[in-house]
Amino acid sequence: MTEIDFGKKKSVSGGYTSPLDGPGPAPDPAWFEQPDGEPPFARYVLTTPLHLVAASESRTNAWTDWAGYTVASVYTNVEQEYDALRTRAGLSDISPLVKYRISGKEAVAYLDRLTTRSCAAMKADSALRSVICAGDGNIVTEGLLFRLGETEFRFVGRSPHLDWLLEAAEGFEVHVEDVSGTIAALSLAGPLAADVLVAAGIAVAPGLEPGRALWAEPGRMPVYVSRTGMLGGLEFELWIDPEDAPILWRRLLDAGTPFGLAPVGMDVRDIARLENGVALEGIDYTGAFDALQADAMCSPYDLGLGDRVDLERPCFNGQQALARIERKGACHLLAGLEIDAAPDAGLSDVFTGGERKVGRITSSAWSPALQRHVALAIVEAAAFGTSGDFSVRVGGRHVPARSIKRPFLQFSAKNPD
Repeated sequence: MTEIDFGKKKSVSGGYTSPLDGPGPAPDPAWFEQPDGEPPFARYVLTTPLHLVAASESRTNAWTDWAGYTVASVYTNVEQEYDALRTRAGLSDISPLVKYRISGKEAVAYLDRLTTRSCAAMKADSALRSVICAGDGNIVTEGLLFRLGETEFRFVGRSPHLDWLLEAAEGFEVHVEDVSGTIAALSLAGPLAADVLVAAGIAVAPGLEPGRALWAEPGRMPVYVSRTGMLGGLEFELWIDPEDAPILWRRLLDAGTPFGLAPVGMDVRDIARLENGVALEGIDYTGAFDALQADAMCSPYDLGLGDRVDLERPCFNGQQALARIERKGACHLLAGLEIDAAPDAGLSDVFTGGERKVGRITSSAWSPALQRHVALAIVEAAAFGTSGDFSVRVGGRHVPARSIKRPFLQFSAKNPD
């Protein structure tokens, strides 16, 4: 966008200091002109560091919102991108993820007070899936916790909670800051993802174990490479300075051409994470501080994350409430459902015993690999103790739905819990 030079305007108009001070010079038309080479969408959206290079790959001009940022929903078409992701490799922009740096000599004590399982035993350059709960045991947020050093961590999630994290830090010698704008992020997933990294000059990546990370310097660009992900199978994340991100994007696409690498938008990523049975905050459940109704909140036990709660360790946020839920059992459970319905079927409520509504579908997608719908649903726990048969209403009729253990697709390469 053209920069307004108020200093220049002042010299022209003598006593003019601000447009708010009354009569002044006529507006310069150049203020409102679009500079040559600026894409038409650049002025109206909040963009990631990869937006321009991603836009150059788009053949659809289809965009979607993620945490206030505009990212590609589809680059070419869903079928081609899904095929690339599941049979070769797919590259995505995941920069809108929220990133917090947590550092200081009491960083471990602070995080152990905040999260549902201890991070004290984490090794440097490792990642742990962490859950943060409110006092009532409901999830505030969840995400990946990276240990970067002895007293330095990075928490990566989907929603901002800086004010609450800072409030929770009172009394600890710890520094918490939002570093989201200083780190761009790419996801490289698929069975040939490691081959693409080697071709791009990141030869150490193929030996990277799930839940681990390392530094690499392709083309002298510092890149933090981790192996976590939510899409199932082999997936890497590349964390990089924003100014280097477009160069790395192009480097990967060029190196990946012989392997059939393709950019993958959010539509296909959503299908893939559903096939992997992963629930997302803001989609499948609402964080404890954002929910307008109590039944929109979930505890870790509701989402099948009880293995990420260690009730035996010293005091942490929500521990007593979680202990009560663990003893009594969760009222609702996250179910994975397979449904024989047409690809364009609209799915909503879950029923059992004929017409009794027992839950709601939170997200669903047609799985090309399974050739049926896969869905996540929040269902009454008591409903699993009955016949176990569910149905969903499609076009005025009930269609059978089978409760399936997640993930729906089985992968040989596993990511960390």
